[in-house]
Amino acid sequence: MKKIILIVDDDRLTLSTAQNLLGEKYKVVALNSGKQAYKYLDRHTPDLILLDINMPEIGGFEVMRALQADPRWKKIPVIFLTADRSSETEVECFRMGACDFISKPFEPQTMLSRIKSTLELDGYRKDLQRRLDEKTREMERVTIQAIMTVANTVDAKDEYTKGHSMRVAAYAEAMARRLGWSEEEVQNTYYVAMMHDVGKIGVPDAVLNKPFRLTDLEFKLIKDHTTMGAEILKDFKMFPNVNVGARYHHERYDGKGYPEGLRAESIPLIARIIAIVDSYDAMTSNRVYRRRLSDDVVMQELQSGKGSQWDPDLVDIFIELIKEGALEQQWMKEDEMASPIFDSEKIYGVAMGKESVLEAPTDYLTGVLSKRKGESEIAAGLRAAGGCLMILDLDHFKQINQIHGHLAGDYALKMTADILREVCGKDIVCRTGGDEFLYFAEGIKTRDDAVVMVDKILKAFADKQEQAEILKETQLSIGISLSGVDGHEFNELYQRADKALYHVKQNENIRYGFYHSAGLARSPEQSKSDLETVINLLRQSEEQQGAFQVDYAEFAHIYDFMNRFSERSQQQTQLLLFTLFSSDGSEIKLERMEVAMQCMEQSICKSLRGVDVGTRYSSSQFLVVLMGTEKENVRVVTDRIIQNYFKLYGNKDITLTFDIADY
Repeated sequence: MKKIILIVDDDRLTLSTAQNLLGEKYKVVALNSGKQAYKYLDRHTPDLILLDINMPEIGGFEVMRALQADPRWKKIPVIFLTADRSSETEVECFRMGACDFISKPFEPQTMLSRIKSTLELDGYRKDLQRRLDEKTREMERVTIQAIMTVANTVDAKDEYTKGHSMRVAAYAEAMARRLGWSEEEVQNTYYVAMMHDVGKIGVPDAVLNKPFRLTDLEFKLIKDHTTMGAEILKDFKMFPNVNVGARYHHERYDGKGYPEGLRAESIPLIARIIAIVDSYDAMTSNRVYRRRLSDDVVMQELQSGKGSQWDPDLVDIFIELIKEGALEQQWMKEDEMASPIFDSEKIYGVAMGKESVLEAPTDYLTGVLSKRKGESEIAAGLRAAGGCLMILDLDHFKQINQIHGHLAGDYALKMTADILREVCGKDIVCRTGGDEFLYFAEGIKTRDDAVVMVDKILKAFADKQEQAEILKETQLSIGISLSGVDGHEFNELYQRADKALYHVKQNENIRYGFYHSAGLARSPEQSKSDLETVINLLRQSEEQQGAFQVDYAEFAHIYDFMNRFSERSQQQTQLLLFTLFSSDGSEIKLERMEVAMQCMEQSICKSLRGVDVGTRYSSSQFLVVLMGTEKENVRVVTDRIIQNYFKLYGNKDITLTFDIADY
């Protein structure tokens, strides 16, 4: 395309001559006044302007000042046309910002040469600017990517705060927009807020992950993350005040914060904003010891902290955003989030298809060996060298699930499994389901050696209780049997360890026991009385409606029984795993997941028959065994369950799917 040259001159002969000279090579627009030039430039952008200095009404220098003052026109190259050949005029032309000047009457070759040179130089300038802009955008992209990586790394150190920095940044951005800040200021606020916790990268993980009370030293380490973050960011120049957000976001409006005890408006404004949104995210995030607070409770907390913890004017503005629901759009996508308890790389997948859940080699939740794999390896170890078998039970586990939710229960089980793995080393550890684990120590055949190992386990568990408050609500009970003394085969040793465990659980004063001391013999009369008691209890139990729902430990035994019964009666048994997940990949708030889980359980248990059995497998999954059901008929059952689930749940953000084990 031809370059566009705008000529502005009140002399018609000059305009005609220029058009004839330049028209073949360029597209020429000729205007005879500054006023006409303004109207043209409002709609078009030429590649070059030839501008006469001396014109009536609006002279060339005045037009040039207007061009320089408007960002739309400032970079258009200008060549002055003038009959004044004085050095003063030449100096003034360049001072005004012209690229060149051409004397009138102009010589054609000189004019063509200067126009060509000016356009080429402007082309080089534009190309360099384009490359610079590309490099700048690339640098910004890399820098922002690095910032997000650092923020995610910091958040990943704390098991409960994945996505915290991103959410705080989004909330701070919403506040900046509400305050009417410029787009550049809003963007700056976003990245300053994202980096506010960067100093936590220097805080030990054990301190960050401690769910409850900190020692004075640990609390000092936590507080030091503000100054450490400011030190890390002090030389970072791309976003102004980025170190200010890191240093002062824990200052309080009443002067009781840290690290410097600043008061009121002496605290930088951006730090006052981050202080509010940081607290909001803490209150609306789940913890192992409590679920997220409702917005009503959060607003009450913010109101109570006005003027003491937070800037009162900013609190009022932020509460408006909460009431409007403006913050609901700020939650991070699921791919930027992680489970608040488990590292996604350490979650052990449920194998459906060729391998059923119960036959998978590792336990989905804890990562230790699964029941079947563990029992198989223990049986092989007994045949090879003998040893000690222990059944370990987590007491009061049901209360944790009931009071704190299944997520907290999952957390307690995972920590218990971690303790056993750490203490028991290469020995065999497996989860038999629910709150029960098996531990086999090959080669240990005496009570004294077994007691040494039990003491190590109990001490490690006690140490962990000091770090994790949730474990203080439970305790380990251990039943022990020894090969050679109590039997040789796995089933025999398991039954005797189980009896030993039963005896331990009846006595709160002991934590472990051996088989031979596990219970007293009963007389025939006592045995008959026991049977009558059992019959009465069974008659008094409530009639089971729908599917029979049990704990996972019982489920595994019932599953084995149903399989054997189906083989003898030549009926098919189907194992299904129902799973809840986000419909659109966005984050699922944990209280919503729990509601959806309850709706799923209810729809499953009420949709199935009394002969079917189900159990909660994890905080988002439910296992079901369908008795005497052909595989081709499963779809009828699952369709009814899914339909009932959506009726009960009444929303589409969390959907339900299922897998069928392929035997």
